[in-house]
Amino acid sequence: MDIDKIRKEIIESDTDTIFRNYLNGNDVWYFKVFLGDRDYSSKYDEFKRYVNNKLKIRFNEIAIFGSAKCGFSLSPDNNLSLFREESDIDLALVSRDLYMEFWDQYLKKLYRGEIVNYNKFAKGIFRKFIELDQFPEDIFLYQEWEKLADAEFYQHLQFEFGISHDINYRIFESWDAVENYYKAGISELKRKLEVNI
Repeated sequence: MDIDKIRKEIIESDTDTIFRNYLNGNDVWYFKVFLGDRDYSSKYDEFKRYVNNKLKIRFNEIAIFGSAKCGFSLSPDNNLSLFREESDIDLALVSRDLYMEFWDQYLKKLYRGEIVNYNKFAKGIFRKFIELDQFPEDIFLYQEWEKLADAEFYQHLQFEFGISHDINYRIFESWDAVENYYKAGISELKRKLEVNI
């Protein structure tokens, strides 16, 4: 992977083009290159069907993003760093209903005075997504989620698909929210790269 060429392309291209070229479609670097699967597109579909069945998220509401998607990070904080052994797989789950359920339960807990530091969570909500690793573990909906995404779920991912990396879930309110989130990151990355030319 030629990072210098990618850096040049990102500097010279507009944000929509970068998003379209690197983050759209079934061409997932993790399945294609890291796992070396010849039929990587079908494997990705199988993975999505498994997640759909196990986590009760519709097939078309599931997508891999981040460095697992294209082999390097488009995050402005990571400076095009390559996918590594310690990297996570960023999984976007697009479900307005699930997003609203998690937000509602979090809000009730906040109003009862059981949550004090909610700045990072609120920053995500403002951008219309929820990160489950920030969610209070004593909320019923989170506990139900943990039952679905249990050890058996991860064992199956490892043995059936060869996935040994942690999965970082973001539940987005809509596909527009997904695009806005990643395009904002790409725009900031472009600015940082342009400054360092």
